[in-house]
Amino acid sequence: MLSRKDLQEWCRITCAGYPNVDIQNLSSSFRDGLAFCAIIHKHRPHLIDFSSLSKDNVYHNNRLVFEVAEAKLGIPALLDPKDMLSMQDMNVLNMLNVLIA
Repeated sequence: MLSRKDLQEWCRITCAGYPNVDIQNLSSSFRDGLAFCAIIHKHRPHLIDFSSLSKDNVYHNNRLVFEVAEAKLGIPALLDPKDMLSMQDMNVLNMLNVLIA
């Protein structure tokens, strides 16, 4: 079974080289949606145009990645893009649920 530390390291390696994505933890590093987008883009680049995304557009990034994950990959959205706007430090358990879904 993967530990939380192992999952964080996998995310860090997967997102390496993506602009404005720096995985320091499994909460605030994902708030702006870019890390989620980078993970999907790394494995399915045709699903997300990463170069069109902005770190400042938290709602759009999260809405896009949750919609793509659900519609194209069958991964249900466990977080709401609106909630990501108000969260400064996300609950790690919620994040783990999203990442391992």
